[in-house]
Amino acid sequence: MGDLEGRVERLRGAADGGDAGAARELGRLLSMLRADVDEQVEIDEHTWPEEQWLRAAVQARPDDRVAAVLLAGRLVQQIAHWSKDPDYAEEHGEDEETLERREAEARALYERVLADDPDDPTARVGLATLVAWAHDGEDNTGGDVLDAEPPYWFYSVELGMGSGSFNHSETVITTDLDEARWALARLLAPVLAEVGGPPLGVELHLFVHGNGEVQEVVRLDDHLDRDGRVDWDAVTVPPLTGEPLPPGHPVGVDHYGYSTDWG
Repeated sequence: MGDLEGRVERLRGAADGGDAGAARELGRLLSMLRADVDEQVEIDEHTWPEEQWLRAAVQARPDDRVAAVLLAGRLVQQIAHWSKDPDYAEEHGEDEETLERREAEARALYERVLADDPDDPTARVGLATLVAWAHDGEDNTGGDVLDAEPPYWFYSVELGMGSGSFNHSETVITTDLDEARWALARLLAPVLAEVGGPPLGVELHLFVHGNGEVQEVVRLDDHLDRDGRVDWDAVTVPPLTGEPLPPGHPVGVDHYGYSTDWG
C-alpha cells in the first residue's frame, strides 16, 4: 500500500507537469477513493478527487478512449449518487440542471468513443447505463443494464454498516488486489480513528466476480488485527483467471472505482 501512496505522488508530479498519461492513471487510481489522499473527510463525504485529473487527460488527448470512458463513468456515478435523495442533493448545491449538465457531458464522451470504435464495450454499456440512471427507466434503451453483471473478472470490496432502518455501504471495484487493499484501508481509516480498534457492526467483504457471477466471497471482518485493520497475511484471495474488467466499465448498479449507497 505504501508503494501505491508513492505512485500516486509520482503520478501527481508528472501530471502537474503536463503528462496526460500520468493524469489519466492518477485519475483512475483516485477514483478508488472517497477523497484525495491528503483530505480528511467524514465517512459520508465524497469529493471525487479523480475528476480534475481525468478532465486534464481528456483535454490534452481528446482521442484517448480510456480517459474518456473513465471520466464519463465517474459522471454517471455522480448522477446516480445525487439522484438517490433530492433533498440531500439540494443541500449540496445539486439540482436537475447540474444533473442534466453531467448527463450531456457523459453522453458526448461516450458518443465520441463510439464514433471512433462502434464496438467499444465500455462505451456501449456506459451509454445504456447513463440512460437508465438519468431517466429512471424512461427511454430505457439499456434494457436491464442495471441488473446485468458484466462477463469480465474483477474484485469488489464492500464495507457495510447500519442500525435500525438505516444502512450505509461503500464499494470499490477494481481488477488489482493491491488497489483493493489500499482503497479499503482508506475507507476504514476514519472509522478506526473514531473507535480506536476493531469496529463493531461493520461488515467487510471481498467478492471475486467472473463470467457474469460472483465466484467467491471472502469475509474480511473475520481477519482483523487488534487495531481493526485487515490482516491480509491471514486472507486467501483467489486470482482473477479471466478477462479483466476494462477501466471505467459499468457494473450493474455499481461503478468502476468507488461508490456509496445508503437508505
